[in-house]
Order: sequence, then C-alpha cells, then structure tokens
Amino acid sequence: MKNPKKKIGTAAWIVFLAGFFAFLYVFNTTLDYQKPGDYQDGIVYEKARVIEVEKEDMGPDPDYDFIQIGKQWLKLEILTGEFSGRSTTAINYVQRVNNKPASVGTELVISSFDGFVTTSVVNYSRENYLYVLLALFLAVVLLFGRKKGLKSIASLAFTILCVLFLFLPMIIKGVEPILAAVVVVVLSTAVTLLSLNGFCKKTVIAAVSCSVCTMFAGVIAYATGVLSHISTLNESEAELLLFISDSTALRVKDLLFAGILIAALGAVMDTAMSIASSLTEMKSIDPTLTQKQLWRSGMNVGKDIMGTMTNTLILAFTGSSLNILLVYYMYSLPYIALINLDLLVVEVIRGLSGSIAVILAIPVTTLIASRALHGGKEERRKIPAAK
Repeated sequence: MKNPKKKIGTAAWIVFLAGFFAFLYVFNTTLDYQKPGDYQDGIVYEKARVIEVEKEDMGPDPDYDFIQIGKQWLKLEILTGEFSGRSTTAINYVQRVNNKPASVGTELVISSFDGFVTTSVVNYSRENYLYVLLALFLAVVLLFGRKKGLKSIASLAFTILCVLFLFLPMIIKGVEPILAAVVVVVLSTAVTLLSLNGFCKKTVIAAVSCSVCTMFAGVIAYATGVLSHISTLNESEAELLLFISDSTALRVKDLLFAGILIAALGAVMDTAMSIASSLTEMKSIDPTLTQKQLWRSGMNVGKDIMGTMTNTLILAFTGSSLNILLVYYMYSLPYIALINLDLLVVEVIRGLSGSIAVILAIPVTTLIASRALHGGKEERRKIPAAK
C-alpha cells in the first residue's frame, strides 16, 4: 500500500505541472509582438535530396588549394512539406567561408518564396545526426542513471522549456531580463532538485544555496559590468538586437547578465547538491557527527569539487571564443589592447563570476547543511562500557 504522503506529493506534482504547462500554452499563444522590419514573410523552408548534379564549375581556391569553390547546378527532390515528392533545381554557390559542396544523395535545406519555382540552397540538413547524438545521450543517462536518469532527463526538459517558452517570451514582453532570469533560475532549481530527491532536507539545503549563489554571480557580473562599462551593447549581436528592439518591448542592455545567471546555474546546482547529498549521507551513517565535524567534512568535499567545476566554467567560456582569440593572438595584439577587448572582458566576466558562485556554493551549502542536519544539541559519541 502506498504511503499517503507520497500519494499526496505525486498528486501535487501532477497539479503543478498541469497548471504550469497550461500557463505556458496560454502565455505563448497570446504572445503578440511586431516582427522586425526586415522580416521576410512567405518564405518556405524544406528538406531536399540531391538526385543529380546537372553541371558544376568547381576548382581549388587560388589561395587555399584544400578548399573547393565554384557553382553547382543541382536537381533536387523535396522531402518534406506540401511539395514533398516534387523535383526542383537550384544553383549552389560554394564559397570559401560558406562552403557546402553537394553530391548525389546529399540532403540539404532549401528555401523558396514562390512554391519552389525559384529555389535557394540554405544549408546542409544535419538534424538527423543531432537526433542520433541526442538518442545516444539519453541512452547513456538511462543506462547508468536508471530511474534517477529518467528524472534527470525530465528536469533538463523542464529547464529547456522554461528558457524557450518562459524566459524568451517574458523578455519579448518587456520584462527586465535579469528578473526573468531570476524567475527561471528559482523555478528550474526547485523543480530539478525536488524531482530528483523529493521534498527533504538535502533538497531544501541545495535549492536555497543554489539560488543564493547564482544570484550572487549575477550581482558580481552586473557590478563588474557597470564599473568596466560592459553590457549587451558590447557583444557582436548588439546591433541586431537593437534593431529587433525597435519593434518590440525587448530590453537589450541587461541581456548579458541574464545569460550569465542561467549559464552559472548548472555548475552551482551540481556543487550545492553534491555537498548537501554527501553531508546528508554522512549524517545518516553516523548520527553523532557534530556541527563542527559536518562543517569540516563539507569543506573537504567542496575543495575537491572546486578545482574541476571552476575549470569547467572557465574552459567552456574560453572554448566558445577560441577562434577569435586565436586571430587576435596571431596578429600580435599588444597586451594592453588585448586585455581590454570587449570580447575578452565579456568572457572573463562570464567565466569568473560563475566560478566565484561555484566556490561560494561550497561554504554556503556546508554552513546551511551543518546547521540543518545537526538539529539541536551536539550528540556525544557513546563508548560502550568494558565487559
């Protein structure tokens, strides 16, 4: 027979999720905003397969002989949409930096504004490979995580839905981006930790610590940005975002810091949960552990986590900017110019503010856990009497 409390908890989850998804549906279906001025209406995108290369004028790039450039006249079979099964033709312009040569059997994304009388080649069709990679990810998580793995996947899906269908519509409606990010951070943290571990002490400990430390990352990033005159306006997409904001209520300036909050969430949540879980397990094995002993153990566990998690954040942000950093390096840009580049400053703020939040999660989680798990007067270890 099921535990009544467990049944109530399950029912509460069902009601919450049903209500939340109903809200998301209404929120997104009623979202009304003016499209950007250069929005092209009536263009149709479909998937197609090359069935014949009718003619081609291809050859090596004069400066880089390992790159083939030129033109291809392709005959294509449309694979999706209302024009599925029909054939069409397109000229594929193969350029140095937009290099997508095709052969018979290659699957492409094509577009048209006149029912594929005139057809343009947009890109390779790559989604099938992404689906295979996603399936591999899901299989690995389920294989090694079993029930917890399934809950992890559900939590990840919930977070993605929050970002796509709550965070983005909120900022399009004109909500302050940092406030919208805070809503997503708190909601994602609560749902993820509750779904993985249920309502218990370690869940509450990790959730409170994660929320506090992630917010602190946002505060640090925002303060550093203000002092160093950095905002979303210093990013490469700023001009396009400003153009879009002309026709919407979008607030561009603080998008950078909202992104930092969301980016730091995963690493901080991982750190907080690891420490909370470790200390809870230790306390259950040895209930006589004192608050001081729990604090010491939590800090020792945290120090082991610290190096790998901070490296993860720094390397992730560095890796995303590797190409442009290599370009600046090869041009021997002086240090004083390099260290003050908008791109570099933005990435340093992202990486270091997230890393600071991860490090702070160690003492904050340990402090909360040692107090919450100790629960009263220190218990002294009982020594059995000698026989």
